[in-house]
Amino acid sequence: MVAITLPSNYGAVIAVALGTIPVLSFVHGSITTSLRKVAKVPYPHSYATVEQCKESAKAEQFNCAQRAHANFLENAPQTMLFTLVAGLKYPELATGIGALWVVFRSLFMYGYVYSGKPQGKGRMLGGFFWLAQGALWGLTVFGVARDLISY
Repeated sequence: MVAITLPSNYGAVIAVALGTIPVLSFVHGSITTSLRKVAKVPYPHSYATVEQCKESAKAEQFNCAQRAHANFLENAPQTMLFTLVAGLKYPELATGIGALWVVFRSLFMYGYVYSGKPQGKGRMLGGFFWLAQGALWGLTVFGVARDLISY
């Protein structure tokens, strides 16, 4: 049997990983859904066509929102896991970096969808989320490796 002792401040880690990140996913989905209606992109189509985008700036904006949301969904699961695992050893650091990831992801979405820059280049505003995600991965690997070496 393995016993895992949680740090006394692990609640903040849980709040970021299992609270804030899923809320941001809901915000992404809400924005994408609202823009789908305005862009007149019917289900089951995931994106507006090139022709639709040429005719409507809203169609291009919908595509940017859809891609921002998809990119979020591609990165959120491992970030949640890294935050939870790294938080076992480094709860304050994991909480802070996880919260920073949420801020960068919010800026990424805002820049992608609302900046008005062509081809969604406004997303670069929050592109530093990769650094936060990498830091969480590093903390996770370092924490696990440190425990394995100490045995």
